Amino acid sequence: MDCARLAEALAGAKGRQDVFRRALAALEEAGVIRCGEAYWVGEGLSLLQMQACRTTCPLVVRSRPLAEEALRRGEKVEEDSFVALPVHQGKKVLAVLALSLEPGQQVPEALPALLLLALRRPSLEVAGRLLAAQEEERRRVGRELHDGVGSLLTAALLTLKVAEKRPEKLPMARARLAEALEEVRRLSRELRLPLLDDLGLKETLQRYLADYRKGGLEVEAHLDIPPLSKEKEMALFRVVQEALTNVVRHARATRVQVALWQDGDRLFGVVEDDGQGFDPNRTPPSVGLLGMQERVQALGGTLLVRSAPGKGTRVEFGVPL
Repeated sequence: MDCARLAEALAGAKGRQDVFRRALAALEEAGVIRCGEAYWVGEGLSLLQMQACRTTCPLVVRSRPLAEEALRRGEKVEEDSFVALPVHQGKKVLAVLALSLEPGQQVPEALPALLLLALRRPSLEVAGRLLAAQEEERRRVGRELHDGVGSLLTAALLTLKVAEKRPEKLPMARARLAEALEEVRRLSRELRLPLLDDLGLKETLQRYLADYRKGGLEVEAHLDIPPLSKEKEMALFRVVQEALTNVVRHARATRVQVALWQDGDRLFGVVEDDGQGFDPNRTPPSVGLLGMQERVQALGGTLLVRSAPGKGTRVEFGVPL
């Protein structure tokens, strides 16, 4: 592999997780690995997963044991096509990569040094990422208010003007004001998510999906969700929420499948519809898709969108527990 390409990929990283995400993506794109995972070494030599495979694969079973062995030895550990590679700073191991190599491929010798350089850059701060996410949330709320509530209130105002001369139009104006009020309440519920605080992710998703069923969409749900932190529950709910919003707005689908399940020390998820699909190579990523990727990456996971014209869309992701 051309190490200059790897160095270029790491140059724009904005945090530890982004360093590992970019490194694994570059190795996969170059045909060096099938997939890979990354661990940060925490207090007491505990391994904190920073990047996880987005789908179940043979590496998932062997990843952590190999990483633990590499951490214990302080050197590279190989098993068949799997490699666990420690990243050293002096005698201290900062991180460990677990890689599934493509046939005939080897880990680039410069990889640990390049990762160390990227991880030591003083500009690696999470503040920029958090601020960007908050700003995007503000823009989303602004769009919802403008496109939803704003248009309903404008329609109600116009109807009221007509009703000044035609009183029989007053019921229509009242109905549009009621729609606007319900839209404000819906947006408030989405922002606060009280159900998530009280009931947890599984029950909240079940109730949320019930609303889509009432709207005529056939929904199949398989939810096997272990206990999670509130931060993870919120992020994963938003990912599923955005995926379903895209289904309703763009897919023209009649059926959608939502699945979340635990496999070992990671959680996987899929949102798949039978809609019109699109060509990912010709369609630039939407703000919503970028937001989903950002949330999943902030949890140390990865997200992939598979689609083709006429063949529906499948959003799949995996995050460490």
